[in-house]
Amino acid sequence: MEIQAKSNGYEVPDTRKSVPHIYSALNEHSNGIYTYIEPKLNIKSKRKWEKKLRLCVLFLLGLLVGSGVTVAGFLIFGPSITTSPSVNHYDNFESPSGNKTFTTPEKYEFRMVRCEIGNIPFKQQFLSFSVKACSDVYLVLTSEYGDEGPLIEIAIGLNGNTRSAIRTEKRGTNIVTFTRSFLNCKRFTGFWISWKNQIIQVGMGLKENNREFMMMMDDRKLKIVNIGISTGRGTTGVWLFEKP
Repeated sequence: MEIQAKSNGYEVPDTRKSVPHIYSALNEHSNGIYTYIEPKLNIKSKRKWEKKLRLCVLFLLGLLVGSGVTVAGFLIFGPSITTSPSVNHYDNFESPSGNKTFTTPEKYEFRMVRCEIGNIPFKQQFLSFSVKACSDVYLVLTSEYGDEGPLIEIAIGLNGNTRSAIRTEKRGTNIVTFTRSFLNCKRFTGFWISWKNQIIQVGMGLKENNREFMMMMDDRKLKIVNIGISTGRGTTGVWLFEKP
């Protein structure tokens, strides 16, 4: 028996094998001829799916735009990293004016600073600096690159910031002393040191020969090649070395 399908009076070939889902919409009559029934569309369901499709498309576009902004921000501004601040007592940095700044801990231990402050002070045999500490600041002029050889120690703010001294050894005998309070816990105080012609001079301010308050002759004829800084127990210090 030949099988035919009709749709609105038009004969169509039998495509049940190639397009089987079409024939789910066909009714079989007793005469063996299939009549195509036009499917009824659910308009509300169609609109609902179209709305969902639009929302999905908008969502995907939003993700793409957001990702693009994030990538662009990363490329332009770099990663945003928050770090906790840390304090390194031996850290040093260069201030905008070119001066070198150091901090020293509550420990009598010298930090040698020639590499940071350069060679000019050693050629001029003169150094100016400012320091902020409550008491007990120490500076050594050494004849070796470490702090173990022959040296001169200048101590300021001893005995609770009441006395200063010049010594020929670390924490040695006071050769010269001066009684006065110089240091301030919250403000910098300027000093200068000169070691020309075996004469050790110490004064206030940043200009040589200004307000000298200690002087010592040193017959050892040391050639000063390095400088060390330290603070004593119970106090920290911030040092500012003036640019020559």
